[in-house]
Amino acid sequence: MHILGSFKQESLVALVALILAISFSLSLDSYASWGNAIALMRSMAILGVFALGMIIVIIGRGIDLSQIAIGMVSAAISVKLLAAGMTLPLALLAGLAAAMAMGSINAALIHALAIPPLFTTLTSVFVFVGLARVSILPSMIINLPSQQTGLVAVGQNWHSVPIPVMVFGACALLTHLFLHATTMGRFIYAYGDNAETARLSGMPVTAIVISQYVLCALLGFVAGLLMVSTTAMVDLKTVNSTMIFDVILVVVIGGGSLAGARGGVASVLAGLLLIGVLLNGMTLMDVNAQLQNIIKGGVLLAVIMVDHWLHPYDEEDARQSV
Repeated sequence: MHILGSFKQESLVALVALILAISFSLSLDSYASWGNAIALMRSMAILGVFALGMIIVIIGRGIDLSQIAIGMVSAAISVKLLAAGMTLPLALLAGLAAAMAMGSINAALIHALAIPPLFTTLTSVFVFVGLARVSILPSMIINLPSQQTGLVAVGQNWHSVPIPVMVFGACALLTHLFLHATTMGRFIYAYGDNAETARLSGMPVTAIVISQYVLCALLGFVAGLLMVSTTAMVDLKTVNSTMIFDVILVVVIGGGSLAGARGGVASVLAGLLLIGVLLNGMTLMDVNAQLQNIIKGGVLLAVIMVDHWLHPYDEEDARQSV
């Protein structure tokens, strides 16, 4: 049944990305240029950090549709506190604490109350953003104070290499080490493979679920800060965009399975490469935004169908995932 193994899928996706890149290079004059490569890497770095958080949750047979909201709200809190005169370290710690709190709330609702992750995180988007808007974030756009040059510098280049790309690389390495070199990382794979067996074997399932959603939230916070450093502002309208589906598309097309226990950082890298090349090529060809969304939606639907065929997700699986 498992026609495509994880490694094979990642390799196939990388090969398709390479073929697409060569095709675009031959047909588009500006594609094979250092400037376009830098633009591609910069745009994909932020999406990649979000995807690293999402792959942790999906390996544990969950999903977090609130990740973009958590990232933007927690980053906005840091920016708002900076504007109020708080020092950068304290403002970042406050944003980090807010992200951890939101991730913990998701985990508590999913694990303690047995609410399916899809419905929990879809609802928490509106709760988190709504509470932020009626409290300390009345505006949809929060500008970074001009004197915060340290945070702005994170969005610049270092020796012609975008710093966000280096941040993504560091996050990718740490995520890989967490998943494969720590006990908790191995527990997440085991829990995603069979939650009931994990419970019966004495694994700390509460800590497993909390770690998944808190780490997803923390990486969302990092991605939110990268967006702030690049644009010098927080735009909460991003929460209502299709970005969360881009994140899921990157993870699933690269080899992560919604049935759990499959995928890893290599899946994110492969999926990010393919989606980055595809979106960059369509942008240079001036493809209509609605058509781009149709293409992305079609690809995501096709990948989910293939994933369901390769890794059936039955009613017993659904009960275990909560």
